[in-house]
Amino acid sequence: MPRLRGPAIQLPPQESRWAFLNEFIYGDPLVGGHHKHPLAEALPWSWEKAFGRQAPLMLEVGFNRGRFITELAQRNPDHNVVGIEIRRRFGIRLARQCGLADEPKNLRVIWGDAKILLPKLFAAGCLSDMFVTFPDPWWKKRHEKRRLVDTQFAAEISEKLQAGGHIWVKSDVAMIADEIKEALISRPELGAFVPFEQDDLPLTHRERACVKKGLPIQRFRLTRNHLPFTGYSETHTHTDESSDDDEDKP
Repeated sequence: MPRLRGPAIQLPPQESRWAFLNEFIYGDPLVGGHHKHPLAEALPWSWEKAFGRQAPLMLEVGFNRGRFITELAQRNPDHNVVGIEIRRRFGIRLARQCGLADEPKNLRVIWGDAKILLPKLFAAGCLSDMFVTFPDPWWKKRHEKRRLVDTQFAAEISEKLQAGGHIWVKSDVAMIADEIKEALISRPELGAFVPFEQDDLPLTHRERACVKKGLPIQRFRLTRNHLPFTGYSETHTHTDESSDDDEDKP
């Protein structure tokens, strides 16, 4: 796929916007991204209502071009699949693709901030699986706080996964993979790291490029055990005041 540049692409027509949840969460399909909180009247949120059915729930945070999550939904028609993407162009683009193709019907898209949305839209124990695929490394020192999986977010993941549920991680950046491991291993509710194979999950856009170039990729998962959730070790707030950076992920 070509790189996407410029302003947000056009929203799908109203009748084809079934996959895009921003209007229901924020009150406007063109509101979303960094620091945006759901409307009070949108809460408590019902995934059964959003999908029109009750089914096991999967979540990908940072779906980028949407190849992985689209195939994930196609492979798992008996699951409801949600994608949260902080970049406007990718959120609207995937919603438009779903609308024009009129599938996969078990996929819903949010252009938003996962660190805000995870505690507000997802009940404890509601996720069967969560996927973190090639998260942005945010190389600059002043941007480190934007990295996705820290100890606070690891606690959120532990709380939202059901017993026996999995957190799946892929990264080609060893430093980021190690940071994620350190954050997740701090949670007593999560089990040991288990490597998984390339073919166990769909490939992302970046993963295809890495495989083609022969670059190393770390792939591992952890499983939620039956220990009760032990709570949060840090202040349970989202405090990143950085501006809305709508650039492509590498």
